[in-house]
Amino acid sequence: MGASDKRKHRLAGIVGGAAIAFATLVGAEAKADIIQWSDTFVGLRYGAAYAEPANVNDVEKVIVQGQHVSGWTYGQNFVNIDILFDLKATDESKNGSPGTPAKEIYAVFREKLSSSKIFGMSYGGIIRDVGLTIGGDLSYKNDNFNARVRKFVIGPTIDFEVPGFLSVGLLLGTEHNNNGLAANGVVPSFVIKDQSVDFDPTWRIEAAWGLPLPIDIGVPVSFNGFMNIIGPKGEDGFGNDTTYEILLDAALMFDVGAPLGTEKTFYLGFGYQWWKNKFGNDPKYTANGTEASVPQVVAQFHF
Repeated sequence: MGASDKRKHRLAGIVGGAAIAFATLVGAEAKADIIQWSDTFVGLRYGAAYAEPANVNDVEKVIVQGQHVSGWTYGQNFVNIDILFDLKATDESKNGSPGTPAKEIYAVFREKLSSSKIFGMSYGGIIRDVGLTIGGDLSYKNDNFNARVRKFVIGPTIDFEVPGFLSVGLLLGTEHNNNGLAANGVVPSFVIKDQSVDFDPTWRIEAAWGLPLPIDIGVPVSFNGFMNIIGPKGEDGFGNDTTYEILLDAALMFDVGAPLGTEKTFYLGFGYQWWKNKFGNDPKYTANGTEASVPQVVAQFHF
């Protein structure tokens, strides 16, 4: 087994083990008071102008989202799964089926271990808690590039004392991906440096927030979202240097169920996604699709 394969197996084992641990914790709720609180929702996002690297087209998508976050005895669990459906095959087609729109699934898992819960530490002031975040990303996409993201991240996270929540983590991350263009015959194989791509480890800042807004319009309003800033990660599968990456995804959400007596259940909102140097692609080498600026319509059902 080569070094690349060993790294892939180690990463898969770590992420898989974390997912099993998470499922075990959630399943234990019925037997013990491990889970202290939880919020789970299914949702939809729609945008007409998503960008994909090396693609000259704006891509219209519907994104089906499932998310679970919960606090437990020693920290916090977070799982998010997005299933992304392209609506037009002319924007981005499925590999091997030019008349079929592409699809993607992207899963994110984070476990945050809390110093205040584990060690009884108290910070005061603007800091609510400091923890250690461990997690990973897994993805699959059936377009010509045939992406297979495998990420592992670890590092400290600060929770700030605000209404709602605001957390910022400084993490170290590794990434493995796939470049399927050569295998699919889209680009001659001699152009591709390596179909299986192990990027260099790099730093990343992950921020997430859910902030209630003091606006009196008849329904509660919140400003929710996340922002990732990721450093360069070496060469990509074409041998080009990567660059820094910024992903902002935020929305104003309206608790439209509150006037009907179902508070914190039905939400509608308006969002915005800004993605600069998507996946670390440098516009010097990738002429199209490296920057997205997408208004979004968002709906969520919490249970």
